[in-house]
Amino acid sequence: MELTNEQRLFFGLESIDPSWDRMEVPSNTAHWGLSDDAVVLYFDGDVLRKVICIWKDGGFEESSYHLKTQNNRTVIAPITSKGKPKRLNGMNIMRCRPLGTYMDLHLNEDGTARVLIGNYDTQTTYYSSEMACVKLPPEEFISKWIKETTEKDLADLNAFSSAKRKHCKFKEGDFFRFRFDRKHYGYGRVLFDVYKWVESGGAFWDILMGRAVCVSIYHIVTEDPDVSIDELVKLDSCPSEYIMDNILYYGDCEIIGNASLPKEIDYPVMYGRSINFRDMDKICLCIGKTFREIPLAGNKLQTRGFINNGMRYWPSINMNTVKACIEAKSNNPYWESKHSFSNHRDLRDPAFKEEYEAVKKQFGL
Repeated sequence: MELTNEQRLFFGLESIDPSWDRMEVPSNTAHWGLSDDAVVLYFDGDVLRKVICIWKDGGFEESSYHLKTQNNRTVIAPITSKGKPKRLNGMNIMRCRPLGTYMDLHLNEDGTARVLIGNYDTQTTYYSSEMACVKLPPEEFISKWIKETTEKDLADLNAFSSAKRKHCKFKEGDFFRFRFDRKHYGYGRVLFDVYKWVESGGAFWDILMGRAVCVSIYHIVTEDPDVSIDELVKLDSCPSEYIMDNILYYGDCEIIGNASLPKEIDYPVMYGRSINFRDMDKICLCIGKTFREIPLAGNKLQTRGFINNGMRYWPSINMNTVKACIEAKSNNPYWESKHSFSNHRDLRDPAFKEEYEAVKKQFGL
């Protein structure tokens, strides 16, 4: 599948100029090292402007570049004065920074499209079909997307594509807004900045990869972009979780206000044997800003994998999960959605009530 220029307009992608040369590299060209049917390259003279990877399953990924090439388009020219020419192949292209808006369309096992539209320059996401809970075959998705696109949507896309990278400040107690899809908003709150806590001397079980922040997502799906924080604090929330701070730092989630946090916060629970190879004879428990250790000798270690140190860029929720929690007036749908992830077992899950009680007793909580 390869989009037309008319279709690209509706996804915020750079158009292909008729004067650009199209070159197709078949998948049996070993030095490209990609499991796809073909890699399609577009050149403006000796400048590589567009790379489209067409996957075997029928999906594709389209990105824009501005890479100068040499030797009849077989070599990437040095990017800096101290750089060296590199062979034009898949591996070396992936080492170069793409530009602007990209689109990634993969196929799920059931033949529906998994779509992500983002911006390399700003490190932000415009749309995720997983977050929006949309599952349609590729052609149907593209047709429906174009049909439903309004003038406002096009203006939003243009603003998204031309935006500059931001480095946003955030702090504990901040409320933020994000998009589930092009019409519906969600809201959340920053509960704990792990990096700043550790930097200030606070004790924490250092097993999270990346710069972690703890957030919770409120039980609300709305078309209203101006829900007040006074309204939000009255709502229930999905269980908090640790994520990388990217969506806050780069502005994917917009800060809309701040207020003091409550004294009691429902932090994620991390429990298990120490993973420090120099000091593994300990059992560790970390609940937010509470970190405790006890000797492994003489204490029973729960064996069901409650270390709970997996992190994502986005909270592990989507629009349907939040709607289900709202309808059920509980977080049971959230926990049910997590049961398939064996490395994300959290002792707060009602399914592990007995184990959690045993752990709390073990640590004197």
